[in-house]
Amino acid sequence: MNSRREGRPEGAGQWWMLAALVVAAFLIRLPGLFAPAAWIDESASIAVGQLPWSVVLGEMARIEASPPGYYAIAKVMGAVAGPGAVPLRLLSAAAAALAVVPVWLFCRAAFGLRAAWLGAVLVALNAALLRLSQDGRTYAVLFLLFCCALLAAWRLVEAAREGRAGLGAVAGLGATQGAVLWLHHTAAIGNVGLNVFVLAALLAGRAGVLRGAVLLAGADALGLLVGGAPIYWALGHALGGEFVMGWLQPPNLVVAAQAYVYGVVAPFHAPLTLVTILASAVALLGGVLAWRRPGWPGRVALAVLLGVCGVLFPLLSQAWPMMMDRTVLFLVAPLAAGVAAGVALLPRAGFAAAALLLVGLHAHGAVALRHWPAEKEPWRDVVAELRARLAPGDRVVVTDSVFALVSLRLAGGGGFDALVVPATSRLESRAAVLVAPAAAVSPAGLCDRLRGAGRVWIVTRPPPASVAEDPHYSSRPAVLAALRDAAGERVEQVPAGTLLLEAWRVPGC
Repeated sequence: MNSRREGRPEGAGQWWMLAALVVAAFLIRLPGLFAPAAWIDESASIAVGQLPWSVVLGEMARIEASPPGYYAIAKVMGAVAGPGAVPLRLLSAAAAALAVVPVWLFCRAAFGLRAAWLGAVLVALNAALLRLSQDGRTYAVLFLLFCCALLAAWRLVEAAREGRAGLGAVAGLGATQGAVLWLHHTAAIGNVGLNVFVLAALLAGRAGVLRGAVLLAGADALGLLVGGAPIYWALGHALGGEFVMGWLQPPNLVVAAQAYVYGVVAPFHAPLTLVTILASAVALLGGVLAWRRPGWPGRVALAVLLGVCGVLFPLLSQAWPMMMDRTVLFLVAPLAAGVAAGVALLPRAGFAAAALLLVGLHAHGAVALRHWPAEKEPWRDVVAELRARLAPGDRVVVTDSVFALVSLRLAGGGGFDALVVPATSRLESRAAVLVAPAAAVSPAGLCDRLRGAGRVWIVTRPPPASVAEDPHYSSRPAVLAALRDAAGERVEQVPAGTLLLEAWRVPGC
């Protein structure tokens, strides 16, 4: 039985429905997209994106742990729409919405039209993807490219089975495998998973294994060629031992399981999380066990992909700490496809009931997301407090990161006479000079720059407590020590949510 032929839509109506789903997925991401101030990660994208191309693809690529692909995108977006968080957030929302297209095409080709619609809707409503697609960061774009790579991988499997040359599939898989490496180093785990997916599908189908292996080798060679530079930079960071996320503790089994539950399966569904997990697990397992039913090789391959990546993420994180709640995001697509493929095997009435249950659970998660605070860092509140409290001659000092200074400026604090004392890591110290050379100062030179100031307002985005005293991550201890050496006295503290705002008198300066 040719599931691809059976799943082909009749007429243009299906394409209009798919377009409507894409538009709906985009629209549900718009509420709250424009209001929050840029938080520090978004400010990093904006600030690095304003540097010259020679720096974005040169020095910053060598010292920043993230590859420069998204910074290049931010640079283009800044040139087209102007620097700011909103254009990048709109790009993320559009990328997440467009991702339902390759998911729909993949499920239609592998498992039929019913699975295509259910898989696409589950992706559109996934709350973790919804939340991250409202940030001006790389994750939604990475997700879209991974979905395209999954579709290309299945096209390669089809070409191998049917004895075709499959050059388009090879080019598509190779290009997307290389492209994702420009966006995030953990995409390498996804690429390993895609390789295992192709081989598992071919072995389970018992057709075209040798041809498929040759085609896959060609795609991998192209992927290594496209992604060679990010791989080189990643190896440099790994061998150098300098990690931006070095404060993270390697995840144990409980932490890893929580990341998968809340980041992939059932984000924000409490107290319905258990129902979502059970329904998804039953659908995925049922599809794997139905080995006599059409589409079994694809269902098995998806389960293998999820298993391989599920092991590799926490395993590699023991040596290279990563934010698993964000970097496991692309597993949403193969899980949704696997669940939809299993549910599609049910009779019509059973499919309708199971599909409504799963869609309802994910819709509940999407609605529950609206109750989570949209603003990660209240920079506008800090600006408002400073405007109300600054007297003539007062100065502002931002600790730790120049990107915190950028957030302050983007929130309306561009008129403040602000300095930044960066942490001592190579990234922070050099980025401060590249992004805001006139504002950058060392702790030793701080008093000279503050000479004659009435009060000094210290603005801090506190790092995790485990590294709060580590100069590699935080300059605040050195700043306070310099102020005390100048007979400084703290005279006021102002609550500012996740940010810390305090005023000092420094008569010795």
